[in-house]
Amino acid sequence: MTNLIKSAASEQDVVSLARENFIGELKTLNRQHPGTGFGVALKTHSGNRYLLANARMPLPANKSEDFPTGRRVACLENGEGFSSIEVLADSFAYESISPQTEAVILGNALDLIARIDTLASLPDGVGDQFAATGTGG
Repeated sequence: MTNLIKSAASEQDVVSLARENFIGELKTLNRQHPGTGFGVALKTHSGNRYLLANARMPLPANKSEDFPTGRRVACLENGEGFSSIEVLADSFAYESISPQTEAVILGNALDLIARIDTLASLPDGVGDQFAATGTGG
């Protein structure tokens, strides 16, 4: 039981760190691609789901639902800290971008996923000094 509590506590810590550190990453994506909303869906190994989004991403009506217009840009399954990490874009805005812009967004999304997975795999306490610097293209 103690391991379950510790696991849940560290899971919450990783989600909190992701929120604090990667909301800036989403804002950077928004600055680079101002007409597109972006979101990150995190699913923990215990089955909990967390959504992070920039201001342009339509939010679900109910917290238990997915982003209503989310189109998966990139996804990591069975990562160290999360069972899945998805980067999504607002599908309405995403339909009108060029293939070159889509490639840049994909690169940024993959970088964001790698950074979140790295953060999630750090030993307890190490991630406290981790800070996002902004997604680079």
